[in-house]
Amino acid sequence: MSTLLLSAFSAHAATSAGSNPAPMNGIWQLSSFNDASAPAVGLRPSGQLMIVSGTVRGNAACARFQGTLTAARNEVRIQAEQLPPPANVRCAFTVRGSLGTALNEVRQYTLTNKHLVLFSDKVRLTFDRIGYVTPARK
Repeated sequence: MSTLLLSAFSAHAATSAGSNPAPMNGIWQLSSFNDASAPAVGLRPSGQLMIVSGTVRGNAACARFQGTLTAARNEVRIQAEQLPPPANVRCAFTVRGSLGTALNEVRQYTLTNKHLVLFSDKVRLTFDRIGYVTPARK
């Protein structure tokens, strides 16, 4: 009985400390970006997302972002901040409204071996897996 309680406590502590299910770790390519609050104007930039043990980082065109991710039971919370571009880079997609900003709005996810969908009532982001990441052991 105590082993079961300890296991449950450890799983809860890992989830509440900012982690994600192991299958979510990986490198993901943005394949679809639907934002109900934004008008459909032209093409969105391509983007990538890397998730490793509760951290998230990525890019959309030349805009970059990083932050934390907590996920359990198909609920997800992402706190991503856009990073300033390098001094010698001018980029139209570094304005607010990028992939990094959209990630902060998602509240749920679905996950398969090949696809990750992050969504809320405002935004839906679909990613295809393009690589795997093995977290470092502490």
